[in-house]
Amino acid sequence: MRRFLGILFAIAAVTVCMVSCHKVVRDDVRALVDEINDTVMICKIDGSKVKFDIKEARFTHGAVMYGDSVIVKYIGDLSMKRAFAESVYLIERPSQIIVIDKDAKIDPNAEVLTRPADPDNTKLTEEGLKAARAFTKKK
Repeated sequence: MRRFLGILFAIAAVTVCMVSCHKVVRDDVRALVDEINDTVMICKIDGSKVKFDIKEARFTHGAVMYGDSVIVKYIGDLSMKRAFAESVYLIERPSQIIVIDKDAKIDPNAEVLTRPADPDNTKLTEEGLKAARAFTKKK
């Protein structure tokens, strides 16, 4: 019995030492949001995907969506491909600035200048419209 208790105590001591030696990392990282839902945000960091638990996270500087660049303050190890997010800071993309001269005379016959459409986006839009029409016909 004494030998059994000694072995059990040794196993417990080794287990406690292994668990207590686990290093907790608190850091921040820049990432690109690949997927996001209510509890998990999957981000691309240097070509690899990492899952962040965002149940307790604070979102600062705006709403985060797919394709946004963010700075994530996290607890955990990124090499494990899973971490807990403490806060998520949205990095704003600079928008195109259009300068309007308010002193210039308005020319109603002037040509309206627009950006040319990307052929890939127009194909996707047409496919989406076709799918929406097919869906409404089924009902």
